[in-house]
Parts: sequence; structure tokens; C-alpha cells
Amino acid sequence: MEPYTVDMGSQHPNSVRLFDQFRTFRTIYKVIDGQPIHTFFIVPNELPPGPRPLLVRFHGGGLVEGEAEASMRPFFLELALKHGAVILTPDYRLRPEHEAMEVLEDLQSFWHWIEAGSAQSVFNISLPDITINAENLMVAGESGGGYLAVQTALLGMTQLQIRVLFLQYPTLDLTKYLRLDNISEEMLNCILWADLVPYSEVEEVLNGPDKGKLRTRAPFESRMRLFQALIQAGKFCDLEKDGEVVDPMRALEHAGPLPPILLYHSKEDEALPWQQTEEWAAKLKTLQPDVPLYLTFQKGSHVFDANDTMATPWLKEPLEFVGKYWPA
Repeated sequence: MEPYTVDMGSQHPNSVRLFDQFRTFRTIYKVIDGQPIHTFFIVPNELPPGPRPLLVRFHGGGLVEGEAEASMRPFFLELALKHGAVILTPDYRLRPEHEAMEVLEDLQSFWHWIEAGSAQSVFNISLPDITINAENLMVAGESGGGYLAVQTALLGMTQLQIRVLFLQYPTLDLTKYLRLDNISEEMLNCILWADLVPYSEVEEVLNGPDKGKLRTRAPFESRMRLFQALIQAGKFCDLEKDGEVVDPMRALEHAGPLPPILLYHSKEDEALPWQQTEEWAAKLKTLQPDVPLYLTFQKGSHVFDANDTMATPWLKEPLEFVGKYWPA
């Protein structure tokens, strides 16, 4: 594990104001063909004694872009300071250089790495007096990261006890989102279909100078045209072969007991229809009616919460819900 300097240009203003209260470290959780995939610890400078709660956060970016430590939500940093929690946020392989199932393979590897005690082992190299309580766990993610967070629970990716899922406008119905025949009006109104992007742009990347190298990082807002091209060509993932695994709407039918869930979305989302979140939540209540669920719809763009703090009014009740379960 090595000290790591976070690029403040990748953070929102309210997060920039908080980062001087944290130390950040980088370590490797997986190696493929000699090429590492990293995860990052974001640790409050001052921690009380005793085992510390763990907040695992997956970054968004449609699985085509993003960097693990970038665009940290201010309220997550504030929660870590309030509770003396350790934040752990991993990179993972990205589309189109890698398949959707390979992204899920990285997700599984990440959880195995924690369960094997490797997270604690590397953590203690730099911070020997701090213990992570991996059973005192919140799993969170925005957009594509929310997809990975919910898939962690739906697919039983970890044996650790997840105290609560914190899902921020996640992709929950891939079958409907990726449908090319009889595209719904709500999908046609998304920015995804605002303009047509030729698949040749994806092919140029796949055959470019970085062919064969792992792609695990790309700045936010740098590859959305690739996302559009993949979706419009029907090549984001193989739903016919892998749909029971990759689609959270279908995976929900086979999921074991789920933890409490905070789920929110904007009804003005330009990238992901809020109706799909509502439909997934309704299906959850039918299949697992005893799962505590706090569902709320807000206003604003797709990433409307990017600069919000714990003092932002709409977050008061959602955070009170989370506080019932995490930290334990």
C-alpha cells in the first residue's frame, strides 16, 4: 500500500473542502497478465480507537469510464468523518475493451480480496494501529457504480454482512434499457439517443495503440460516446447468454435475502429513466416484502447529488434511514 495524492480537479467543490481531513492510499487487489487493478483507501486523519466501519463505494460512468477515487460525494466523506469510517473504492475493467462479465469478475475478485483478509493486511502496513470491521459494512455506488453495488447483493458476491445498500440512481433494468426493438418512449427521451454514434468509434478504440492493455481508468465525461455506440449497436452485453446474471431486474428473481436498501433517483434524469427504478422497487416489494426500503425521487440532472452534503435538506430522511443500520 502506498500513499496516493487525489487530484482535486476530479472532485466537486464541497469535497475539495473536506479532503485535507483524509489520507489516501492505493494498493493492488488483482493482477491480470502482469497488469494491476487498484483500489483506494480514503481514511480520516483522526480515528477513534477500536475496529472502524467500512464504506465500500463503486464509482459510476456507465462501466465505460470513471476513476475509483474521483467524484467522491461530499456526504460520504462527511459520514466517514462522523463515524470514523474507512472508505474503500476500487477500479475495475471498463467497456468496450473488456466484457460486462469481466467487470463482474473483478467485482467478485474485489470481495474475495477483502474476505481473505488482504485489505486488512495491506492496510496495516501503513496504519498498523487501525482495524477495519468489514462486517460493519455499507455498500454504495452512483449510476453504474450503483449497478455494481446492487449486483454485489443480488448475486451474493460477498459473505460479509452488508448492513445497508446505498443506491444512487443505479441501472436496474438492463433488458429494458438495452432494448433495440420497440424502444420505449422513456428511453427515446434519454440523452442516450440524442444523437447516433457509429460503432466504428468503438472499433477504433479496440484496434488502437492500447490494444491488449487493461483499461481500468478513464476520466469522467471522456467516453460517453463509446457508451452510446455500444448501446445503440446492441453490444453493451450479451443479454441472451448472460441476462440472468447481468440484469438486476432478472437477478432479483433468484436473489437471496437482501439487506436494507436506500434507493433514490431524479424524475428529471436525462440519462436513465426513473420509471425503471420504480418498477424494480415494486418487484422487490413483491418478492421480498420484508426488506426495509427507503425509496425517494428528487429533481435535477442524472448526478444531481454530486455536490450535496449531509446538510442538504432532501438527504435528511434518507440518511436517518441509513443510520438505523450503519454503522452497526
